[in-house]
Amino acid sequence: MIEYPNLKSTTLKQEKNHIQIYFRKVYSWMSCGLLLTAFISWYVSNTPQVINYILNNKIFLLSLCFLQFILVFVISSFLNRLSGKTLTTLFMFYSSLTGLTTAGIFSAYNQNTIFTAFITTSFTFLSMCIWGYFTKRDLSYLGNIIIMGIFGIVIASLINLWIQNNLISSIINYISVIFFTLLVSYDTQKLKNIAEKISLNINDKDNLRRYAILGALMLYLDFINLFFVILRLIDNNDNNDDK
Repeated sequence: MIEYPNLKSTTLKQEKNHIQIYFRKVYSWMSCGLLLTAFISWYVSNTPQVINYILNNKIFLLSLCFLQFILVFVISSFLNRLSGKTLTTLFMFYSSLTGLTTAGIFSAYNQNTIFTAFITTSFTFLSMCIWGYFTKRDLSYLGNIIIMGIFGIVIASLINLWIQNNLISSIINYISVIFFTLLVSYDTQKLKNIAEKISLNINDKDNLRRYAILGALMLYLDFINLFFVILRLIDNNDNNDDK
């Protein structure tokens, strides 16, 4: 009796391997971006002339934030028009700018709070990535919910700038943690779907590089946003305990 190879099984194994390759590249570039951001933020915070100029020059700071927005738009919108190397350069430049704009946290928060927030964010982020990757549930329905939730958080935060109520601030922070943790899982599953679509072109190194940078940017933004929400939450709780 002639035995034929299980082509379906072989295809599934190849696709799984392609997805793993894609995610390794995504997390590698994301980690590079975070390390670059952390180094520049730390270095700038320890350079009095630079940090004082940034904190005292609101126009310059707003210009940096606007440039960051432009970079995210360019990477997302011109993904198929730019080379992998160009997109990588833009992502690293974006990470550097984030280091500049976030250097002030070392002046606003003590190092123990920052360290605690980073560790908490790392474990939370990793847990939600694992869940988003392995869950069999379709998380696409969360997309509109998360967008509306974050939009509501932004509006509530702007209103609270005028009210300046600590209780409202705490509620906003707790709700923000929920939505940003869901966003991590949602984006992870979204990237998994992207990996399945580009798996047939896994040998196209530049194509893989472009989509890896896109994935790195998505998860990088998720991590940064989650980190700052948790940082504010921990600091707010510490201040309440001291009262």
